[in-house]
Amino acid sequence: MSKPTKVEETTFLETDESSASEKSLDSKPYVPESGPERDAIVKRLKFKLDMRLVPYLAVLYLFSSLDRGNIGNARLAHLEKDLNLKGNDFYNALSFFYFGYTIAQVPTMFIFKKVTPSVLIGITMVLWGVCSTCMAATTNHSGLMATRFFLGIFEAGVGIGAPTIISFFYMRSELAWRQAIYYGASTFAGAFGGLVAYGVSKNLANESLAPWKLLFIIEGIPTIFLGILTFFLLPNAPDKLENWFVTPQERQVAVERARQGYNTDTSLLDKRQLIAAFTDWKNLFHCLIYIGVNIPTASYQAFLPTIIRLMGYTEAKAQLMTVPPYACALVFLLLVSWNSDRTKLRGFHVFFCALIACVGYILLISTDKLGCNYAGACLVAMGLYPIIPLMLSWVSNNNLGHTKRAISLAIMNMFGQCFATVGTQIFKDKTAPRFFMGYGICIAFMGLTMVVSLVFTYLLRRENARRQEEFGDPRPLTATEQVDIIEKGVYDKHPGFRYFI
Repeated sequence: MSKPTKVEETTFLETDESSASEKSLDSKPYVPESGPERDAIVKRLKFKLDMRLVPYLAVLYLFSSLDRGNIGNARLAHLEKDLNLKGNDFYNALSFFYFGYTIAQVPTMFIFKKVTPSVLIGITMVLWGVCSTCMAATTNHSGLMATRFFLGIFEAGVGIGAPTIISFFYMRSELAWRQAIYYGASTFAGAFGGLVAYGVSKNLANESLAPWKLLFIIEGIPTIFLGILTFFLLPNAPDKLENWFVTPQERQVAVERARQGYNTDTSLLDKRQLIAAFTDWKNLFHCLIYIGVNIPTASYQAFLPTIIRLMGYTEAKAQLMTVPPYACALVFLLLVSWNSDRTKLRGFHVFFCALIACVGYILLISTDKLGCNYAGACLVAMGLYPIIPLMLSWVSNNNLGHTKRAISLAIMNMFGQCFATVGTQIFKDKTAPRFFMGYGICIAFMGLTMVVSLVFTYLLRRENARRQEEFGDPRPLTATEQVDIIEKGVYDKHPGFRYFI
């Protein structure tokens, strides 16, 4: 029979365990330290979080991806013709989104440290929903670029906030699967967006509003209402879980799991962690891998409808044919992320996915046969999309301290999204239909991703081996010890810390 302990009604950042245990002990229910009863509490808690937190964040990212990527579908609905876009106007509109997204990364992370996640994400969702809807009112390329720029600024809130929130509630070995469900919404958005665009093109083409305007309105307005709901529905922290949602025992287990996941940073904004994040050599590798995957991903999201149309499909049929590649990507993303959590390996899975994407691009660039091209498009999606949640998990796994983890995520996203602007410029009309330049650049950056992931994996494995040989088997750090190594500026350099590889 496991030994019971008193539930501490404390915040998940509190570390004075002795003083906490002295608070009204007789009024607190018991929580076992280990054993079947505790396992059952953990199972119930994870089930509730998996049914509320992760799906809700996935829905948020679904609308983020829809509002970001629907411009590719709008292009087939005569956006360029109606706005009189010439030359590079369309490509520049794509780039302006990433300019805004990049600029907002680090400032958004600072704001995230000072306000609750539900407030930050709720406000930014309402604002980007307004921007997305306002794209239907644009009459020229200047208006389109302005709305795309501010859309990027406001979408940065959920892009960085959601992975950080997930890391508050789940253990290090549980992150990739949940990040995959969250990010998998982007693949569902690609499929769903294609279906919506197909429906609009087929059934609403004769309405008074142009189909591309209807597309922006249909996908923009729900985002505004969802942003308002976010103020009330999004959990902010383990110790803030509502009584109607969890029992006192489940809340306490959530707090303890947060501590075990190295979430004991008590400062709102630690300047030393900020400096540590910018000087951490690991973030260089994170950024290189993320750059390698974001250039192809940005181009894929924006140009897949065009690429498929140039395979010989009609504009309406091309919208519909964008669905299967994203469906393949969703299934493969979930499978890869599940196996990554099971094996606790990130780097080898990144390498494998990049290799699959390379094969897909080779099929696209080497032949003009419809079957090979379409199979290549599916393989590219299957290779690209799992890498994003793997990298979000890898950064969260290997950074100790709220500020350091959050800023590391922001740095990676900032550099990745900055280079994503390259992806919006490499599939020029003059290179159609074979797009040798675009496919060639994507193959090169997938090659970069493969090389860097293998080198990074080797370096982390070597460092883990050195610590194992010098200090022996690691033991779980107490909350007090975690705060101590953060206050001393040790972070993940502590001998008891082991990197995910």
